[in-house]
Amino acid sequence: MPFVGEFAALAAAFLWGFGVLFFESAGTRIGAFQTNLLRIVLGTAMLSLTLYLQTGLFFPMHASQENYLWLGLSGAVGLAIGDGALFFAIVILGPRLSMLLLSLAPPVATIIAWFFLGESLELLAILGIVITIAAIVWVVSEKRGDDHIRGSKTVGVILGIVAALGQGVGVILAKLGLVGIDALPATLIRMTVAAVLLWGFAVVTRHAAPTIRSLKDKTAALLIFGGSIVGPFIGVWLSVVAVKYTEAGIAATLLSTVPVLLIPIEYAVHKRRPSLRGIIGTVLAVVGVALIFLR
Repeated sequence: MPFVGEFAALAAAFLWGFGVLFFESAGTRIGAFQTNLLRIVLGTAMLSLTLYLQTGLFFPMHASQENYLWLGLSGAVGLAIGDGALFFAIVILGPRLSMLLLSLAPPVATIIAWFFLGESLELLAILGIVITIAAIVWVVSEKRGDDHIRGSKTVGVILGIVAALGQGVGVILAKLGLVGIDALPATLIRMTVAAVLLWGFAVVTRHAAPTIRSLKDKTAALLIFGGSIVGPFIGVWLSVVAVKYTEAGIAATLLSTVPVLLIPIEYAVHKRRPSLRGIIGTVLAVVGVALIFLR
């Protein structure tokens, strides 16, 4: 079947968009930190079950020490810190603006790879970085009375930037750890490390018991379960299919369309209508990301 990878990438981006809405609704009910704690446990369990069905192992015991080191660091920085900040940003800013800020991750990863790994930084990539950053600044700086903001917009933007930095650095660390290991077990290692760190922090700060008690909110529990299925589970699996069956640059570009896809999704679900500036800026940011990946 032609264009399997391209369709898989778009489906993954579409599902991630819905997943973000699920997590936003759950986060407003029980808290962003609690939502992330429960989400990462479910995502890890689903990935582990998938690996077992494929290989007969619940965890990639065959991975090398180098795999564990770099993928573990990637999970700590990209998932524990990056995703943790993202969940708080989503509750404050809403899904679309938070995911738009997350579009800063590819420029961050590209610059770090150029500076530390000696990868080439071509003119097209530089243009993409400039367009992405300029578009995001243009959208975020817009002052509108009907913005869907809960709390401080400044704090939300800072958290969104932290999320992008975490994800960008996490991608570079994951790249160093993806030697001799497939995407699924690598993702499971990252998720497991992040889950252990986050739940360890929750125990120390006495958030673990309240998080478990929050499952009494059946609506929040269903939202987290649904979001975990369409996001960390099916979405991640489809992204792996995309990378396998199409060029990496095309897959990454299509996967980065989440902020654009969230515009009609948010309108259909919550009747949130972004401004013309917000729509144009979001599209420009994705175009900038495309220039980075397709260079």
